[in-house]
This record gives sequence, structure tokens and C-alpha cells, in this order.
Amino acid sequence: MRLAILLGSSLWLAACATGAPTAPAAPAAASTPPAAALPAPAPPAGPILARVGDQAISAGLFRQEMERRGGKIPGRFATPEQRRALLDELIGTRAVLAAARAAGYDRDPEFVATVERMLVARYLDEHLDARLAAIEISKADLEAFYGEHASEFVVPTRARGAWILLEVPRKATPEKVEEARVRAESVRAEALALPPATRNLGPVALRHSDDSGTRYIGGEFGWVTAGEAEGFRYGREIVDSLLTLGAPGAVSPVLRVERGFAIVKLVEREEEAPAPLEKIAPGIRNRLIKERREALREAFYAELL
Repeated sequence: MRLAILLGSSLWLAACATGAPTAPAAPAAASTPPAAALPAPAPPAGPILARVGDQAISAGLFRQEMERRGGKIPGRFATPEQRRALLDELIGTRAVLAAARAAGYDRDPEFVATVERMLVARYLDEHLDARLAAIEISKADLEAFYGEHASEFVVPTRARGAWILLEVPRKATPEKVEEARVRAESVRAEALALPPATRNLGPVALRHSDDSGTRYIGGEFGWVTAGEAEGFRYGREIVDSLLTLGAPGAVSPVLRVERGFAIVKLVEREEEAPAPLEKIAPGIRNRLIKERREALREAFYAELL
């Protein structure tokens, strides 16, 4: 490989310490390389300090490299020896680069694909990602969307209940089943006799319920809605009955359920109502941001195509 160092390079390296002006760097030409090869970018302009094969190291490129490596650190590349060492390093790098290109490394499909991915990522970062990040949703946007989609933000009627379960074996005789039903009616009467201030089924659940998960907390099992009835752990009958009870404190008739007989009491009830905007605003904001980002991406790619 032919290596030529220009005679003036040493003088120029020494002159760098005085800040001698050089020709301004010319911008790199923008082009789309073919998939089979990636040509080297045009170097910054200025006097040529060295050539490695057909690759030149110009004064502009050298100064650019000094600035990139030294930044604002005092003393970096202050002596001709430091600048000479940098030039030698650049020459060595250009020599390896020339050898790699001569060996066809720059035409290797995997390498080309990697570079193309980097180019795409860089372009998107500068031309699309910043625009995506700049999308903002105002309070007016939230209010407008909330008004246009009011039917989507309705909280359904829900109820909090308590129950008592009287288990009946699956293979119980009709006589045993009837005995259990009669007992359930008696337990219901006890529930109806509880003081009005009793929140749930209190001591009645503790004495009679066969459900160990709720008997010690007055039979309470939390909030349910009609939409949860099908998969409710205690059976659909419990939810359906609870939602038909009119006011807190009401007690259901004795219910025949899969595990035996049950009694349900309504503890609290909340009627269907619109969800407050302040409660669902984060969800609306995320939805609007997602929609606007998708629209921006589509417009961006449509413009490119």
C-alpha cells in the first residue's frame, strides 16, 4: 500500500499550537449508499497532511479529530509531539480501513445490514422520535374526548354484600336437604332480627356459616357488579340476588346454591354513574398519546414513501 506523508505536515502540526486558521470544513455529501458497498464520507477540507492509498487526511479532518478528543480539556494536543502522535494514529487507522475495504469487509451482507440499521435508527432519532416525544395532551383535549365518549366511562351499579352458607353434601337424601332448608329459614329469621345498625351478618354468620373465608368478618365478600356474576367465586345466584335487593340492610330469601343453601345481605350499593374525569384522566391521556403517535408515524412513513 502506498503511504505518502506530505512534507508540510510537520510544519502544519507545529502551527496548530498558534491557532493558525485553516480552510472551513466542507459538509459531507448526503447520499444513499447501495447495499453492496458503503463509500467513505468526504473528509473536511483543508491542506492535505497525509495520504494512505487513495484516502487523504486533511487539516480540517485533523482539527476536527483534535476537538472531538480534546474537547475543552486544557493541555490536550498542546505540543507538536502530541499532535504528531495523533496524526500517526489516524494514518494507522486509515491503513487498516483501506485493508478492510480491500478485503471486502464493507461489502459483507451482515456488516451492510448492521450499518443500514444504524442509519435508520439515527434518521428516526433525528426526524421522528423528537416529534413523537413532543406530543402533549391539554386539559381541553381531555375534556373534549371525555364528552365525545361519555358512554364509555360509565361506572356500572355495584354492591357490597355479606352471606351465610349452609353446606349440604352432594349425596344428601331429599330428607336431609329439606332439613337443611328449614334450618336456613331459621338462620334467615335470625339475620332479619339483627339490630338495624349491624353492618353485615355479624354474629349470625359467625354461628352458622360454613364458609371459613367470610364467617369471621360478618360474612362480607366485597364489591360485585353484574358483569362479574358469571365468574363469581360463590356462584352467580349470589350476585344476581344481591343486586335485586333494594337498600342496604335488606336480606334475600333462602337461596339454593351449588354448595347448599345461602342467605345474602346488602351492605352497600352504588348506582350507575359517570366516572369522574379526574379519576380517568391518566387513562384518557395515554390513549390520546398513543393514537396521535400512531397517526404521526403513519404520516411520516407515507411522506417518505
